[in-house]
Amino acid sequence: MTTIADAAPGAAFAFTGNEPFFDLVHGIPVTTTGDDGEALLALGHLTARATLAVTASYYRRHDGQRILPTPGVTQMLRDTRRAWIHTHRATDPFSNWCWTEAPATDHQAQAVTLIDTEWLDREDDTFPSPCPACGRHSRSSALAAGPGRAGAGRYHHCRHCHHRWPAAPAYRLRLQRERTWPATRDGSCFACGCVHAFPCHSGCTIAERDPVIGQPLCTACRAQHSPRTWQHLVAVAYATATRSDAHDEQRDRFLFAEALRGIPPTHAARDWTRRVDHACRAAAAR
Repeated sequence: MTTIADAAPGAAFAFTGNEPFFDLVHGIPVTTTGDDGEALLALGHLTARATLAVTASYYRRHDGQRILPTPGVTQMLRDTRRAWIHTHRATDPFSNWCWTEAPATDHQAQAVTLIDTEWLDREDDTFPSPCPACGRHSRSSALAAGPGRAGAGRYHHCRHCHHRWPAAPAYRLRLQRERTWPATRDGSCFACGCVHAFPCHSGCTIAERDPVIGQPLCTACRAQHSPRTWQHLVAVAYATATRSDAHDEQRDRFLFAEALRGIPPTHAARDWTRRVDHACRAAAAR
């Protein structure tokens, strides 16, 4: 049978498992399929146990994520199909190959397992980080919104006390922090992102330029800290970065969240530096 390397556009071919878009997971060739890569295609007909092992290993290796034991796993196994397909070289410039299902009686069809992973619950499998509240470590993080900075960032979640805290990015601290685009858009609140037309609380208004942090800040977020705490936050460079990136945003979120717990901003700033240094060393060791 013709391989993909020898097939002309529109011509049929058969997978060998050695194509560059396949990964060998537990000895099984696996690749993504679907318009948005929401499914996996594995060569051969897999058992339920092999399907779970391949899926968990693939996402841990490729996306640094682990599969959570939620009803989504049961749904995935229920929707997994052991099918027979024909593959063709694609004729459009946006895809290298395509497939269509074939009857099991077709001797030229290829056996595959189609794993629908769209409804799986996943979380990042990152570097261990101690919980600021109870000290226990967490390896997991997920994209979420939190106080102190508009938008979303990666947050650890403690399974013991259920505290959430911003994850430290794994790259070096910079002495100079410069922003290349505004921290907010259209006058939205720096800390929560609410705007005049859609306030976060009833009666909430936004100061165009807060006198302490120098950024737009709504009255609801302003009321979460005392004037003295706000001054201490600014003293450790909260909201004063001149360039927006993951480190600046996560640091602001961490300082704000720790202040809500009553931790002095100077202590939180030192703790954040230690956390980033730990993440950098853990990343270098991998």
